[in-house]
Amino acid sequence: MPMVCPFLRDSTSLVHNHHFSRTHLFNFYEHEDYQVLVAQQQAHYKEITRLECKQSMLLTKISNLEVAQDLVMRKKWDLESVTKKTTKVLTEMTGDCDECWFWKYDSAEDEIKDLRISKCLEIASIQSEINLLKHDREVLNKEQDACRDRLTKEHNDATKDQGLATASTN
Repeated sequence: MPMVCPFLRDSTSLVHNHHFSRTHLFNFYEHEDYQVLVAQQQAHYKEITRLECKQSMLLTKISNLEVAQDLVMRKKWDLESVTKKTTKVLTEMTGDCDECWFWKYDSAEDEIKDLRISKCLEIASIQSEINLLKHDREVLNKEQDACRDRLTKEHNDATKDQGLATASTN
C-alpha cells in the first residue's frame, strides 16, 4: 500500500497514466530529499504545539494570579477604615497595626501584579518564537513544493528517456 503524504497540497505532481502499471507510479513523497523536508516540517509543528501549550499554561497562571490579586486588594481595603477595637486586636495578635497590614497587603498586591506582567512578557517572548517557526514553516513549504516539482520533473524526464530508448530498440 503506498504511503500517504500528510503535506500533499495538490495531486498535480502525481503521475497518473493508466497505461503504466503500479510499479511505474512515482511517489515523490517517498524520496529521501522530500522526507528530510517532511521531518523538518513535523519538528516545526511539534515545537509550535509545545510552545502554544506553554502559553496556555501561562495564561492560566495569569488568571489564577488575578484572583489572588483581587483577594489581596479586597483584604487591603477592608483595613482602610477600622475601629479602634480592631486596631487593638490586630496589634495584640500580630504585632502590627491596621495601617501596617494595609501596606503589607498593598505590597503583596504589587508583587502579584509584577508576577502577572512577567508572565505576559514570557507569553510575548514565546509568541515571537512561534512566529519565527511559522515563518520557517512557510519557507519549508516552498522548499517542499520545489523539491516535489524537481523530483517529479526528474522522474518524468527519466521515464520519457526510458520510453525513447525502448522505442528505438524496437
